[in-house]
Amino acid sequence: MLPELLWIVGLYVAAALLVSAIVRRSSRKGRRHYVLVAGNHQMQIEGYIRTLQHFSRRTGTDIGITVLLDRSTDETGPILERMARRDSGIAWVRRNGSDDVRQEYEKDCERTEAMVESSAADSRVVWLELGQDGKRLNI
Repeated sequence: MLPELLWIVGLYVAAALLVSAIVRRSSRKGRRHYVLVAGNHQMQIEGYIRTLQHFSRRTGTDIGITVLLDRSTDETGPILERMARRDSGIAWVRRNGSDDVRQEYEKDCERTEAMVESSAADSRVVWLELGQDGKRLNI
C-alpha cells in the first residue's frame, strides 16, 4: 500500500512541475510592452498604468510600460517619475517642443521603439495613444 501511495504522490508532483513549466513557457511568449502616448493626463495616467498592471497580474502576462509624454504642461511628468522610481517595469520619455513637430515626433517614436525593443526583444509592442482631451483612449 505504501509504494502505491508514493507512486501517486510522485505522479502528482511530476504533473504539477510539468504544468508549471508549460505556464512559464507560454507566459514568456505572451509578453507585451505597452507604449502610452500621453499629454495632459495627470488625472488618468496613474489609473491607466494601474489597470495595465492589474491585467498583467490577473492574466499572468509579463508586461512593460513606456510612456511617451507629449507636450504635457500639467503634473503628468512628476507622477510618471514617481511611479517609475517605484516600479522598474515603467519607463517614460519626455517630448520636447520644437519648430518641426512632425520630425521631432518621428525621432521620439524611433527612440522609444529602440528603448522598447532593447528592453523587450521577445515581446509584442502595443501602442496606445491617449486622447488629447484626456478623456479618450485610442487603440
